[in-house]
Amino acid sequence: MMSSWDEFCGQRREAIERFVNGDAGPYKQLWSHADDVTIFGGWGAYEQGWDAVSRRLDWAAGRFGEGHVDIGNLAAGSSGDLAYSIDIERNVALVDGAARTETALRVTHICRRAGGGGWRIVHRHADRLRPREDPAS
Repeated sequence: MMSSWDEFCGQRREAIERFVNGDAGPYKQLWSHADDVTIFGGWGAYEQGWDAVSRRLDWAAGRFGEGHVDIGNLAAGSSGDLAYSIDIERNVALVDGAARTETALRVTHICRRAGGGGWRIVHRHADRLRPREDPAS
């Protein structure tokens, strides 16, 4: 299991690239398989517990194909056994076998150290990025 936060973030980026190509496996390996994991998915809904989260990840990855993702990190950090990453994920992929679709998501990952000191995802929150509005309006 890896212990470096930077190394873990690199592996997560690679796994998300595979995810938008229809393969949930590498991304699922980065998750804690505990009952307290949660996901607020980009297509709405939420799941709690590894069995439900695992099924949701398989379903979501199965909707993608021939994709590419660009991840722009806004902030990240770790302290003790907890870490976070706040990103904008921009992907272009076939969605549901139809035309290529561009999607931008606001994504937060929360991670904790597992046995052996490696990092594991315990929560993902993703929703669509909307155009910025002037706060004065």
